[in-house]
Amino acid sequence: MKNLLLLGSFFILKFSFAQEIVPKLDRTTIKIGEPIKYEVKVKYKEGDKIVFPTISDSLNYHIEVLNHRLDTVKTDGKSEIVQQLELTGYDAGKFHIPAFIIQKNGKDLTTKQLEIEIQDIAVDTTKNAIFPIKPVMEEQYSMRDYWNKYWLYGILALILFIIGIVLVVLYIRAKSKLSTKESYKTPYDEAKASLKALDAKKYLKRGEQKEYYTQLSFIIRRYLGRVYHFSALEILSDDLVKYTATKQDILPEDVQKFKQFLFDADLVKFAKQQFDDSTTSLHRNWMEEFIERVKPLEIPENEDLQKDHVTGEKYKQFNNN
Repeated sequence: MKNLLLLGSFFILKFSFAQEIVPKLDRTTIKIGEPIKYEVKVKYKEGDKIVFPTISDSLNYHIEVLNHRLDTVKTDGKSEIVQQLELTGYDAGKFHIPAFIIQKNGKDLTTKQLEIEIQDIAVDTTKNAIFPIKPVMEEQYSMRDYWNKYWLYGILALILFIIGIVLVVLYIRAKSKLSTKESYKTPYDEAKASLKALDAKKYLKRGEQKEYYTQLSFIIRRYLGRVYHFSALEILSDDLVKYTATKQDILPEDVQKFKQFLFDADLVKFAKQQFDDSTTSLHRNWMEEFIERVKPLEIPENEDLQKDHVTGEKYKQFNNN
């Protein structure tokens, strides 16, 4: 009798657990790729511990999971946890949705295994003509497509192009300056060309005496430095006058006029002195005459000669660099 009671209790308990799980399909037949909804409900009360199985992206080889979620529903004072799955399949035939094991308060509850039928899609070849597979066709690119794909290379190429242009311009300018410098065969040629270029700038007509005297001083200092091979641009005015006074081919009156010119130039450059047109003209004319008087002669082919055998004039060597 006792065994019969135990057996009866076991079936009652099993039946009560089975009533707590209600698996359901919205339909049992679908087309290939068509979604179907599968739902499992578990009743619970406060304090119950319920664990649903982990759902992957497929239930088996033929059935795939498109989506899944868990919801809590309360109706008429009763609470249920609902697991909803959205399923589909891509093979025609009948397939089983496997049973799930859900734990409730440490006990396993198993759902029923359900069956679905997946039907193939019939194609009416009389209405829809079947065409052969087309060959691989080349994609047509627009200018926007090329820009979106190669814009970085385009910007780099543009930067390199601009750098190239800058380098070419700098090279041409440097070469032009070098050619201009090399075109002056002698210090005399360079000084005469510099005076001509200074006159063309017309500083005096614009009242820019400081710039005029600065460049005029540079011309005579560079000329003397090249003729007599010393750093005329780097020494003070008084020292420059003393040095030129030691040269036998420079007249004493030129030394005095040179001293006066340097003194007046320093007044203009550093004391903002302004001279009248007659004074500036006097300085300009004397300088050109002075350059003519100390003009070096060309070096003879025989470098051992000290003077011209016809005119008796002495030669002065100069640095062409």
